[in-house]
Amino acid sequence: MVRFVKNQKIKTPNYYLMKKSFILLSAIVLGLFSSCSDDDSADSAESSLMGSWQLTAEYDNGEPYELDNCELEETIIFKSDGVYEFVDYDPAEGNENECVVDDDSSTGTWSIPSSGKLSISEGSIVIVTDYSISGNQLTITFEEEYDGETWTSKSVYKKK
Repeated sequence: MVRFVKNQKIKTPNYYLMKKSFILLSAIVLGLFSSCSDDDSADSAESSLMGSWQLTAEYDNGEPYELDNCELEETIIFKSDGVYEFVDYDPAEGNENECVVDDDSSTGTWSIPSSGKLSISEGSIVIVTDYSISGNQLTITFEEEYDGETWTSKSVYKKK
């Protein structure tokens, strides 16, 4: 509240309380608007993809593919520098219950060229595929045309 006395403003204690409340409320509102930006999509998509993902399921043309215990160890690691590691496992020689890193393990680069698209490059081979993340689950879907038919493969991973 402001009272005027002889053309001067006299500030009462309520004035200071209202001013502090206004400043606090303004800071809260400003924080809400700045944290709810719509242009986080590329950065947040990349940061949500980064980390280690372990295979949990695969589907070929919608049909589940039965995975052995070593295939369920398969891991993809997406690093912040745009490099990925694909770690494949096979049963150890002489011990089917033990899994060892396979020679098919590889490294390459990755990027997100657009929403829902993942580009994976290894040498001169570049694959752009669909992907989605829901909670701690990553789904990568490959579609390929072969002899006039479309073949679809879906791999599901959980974040380690």
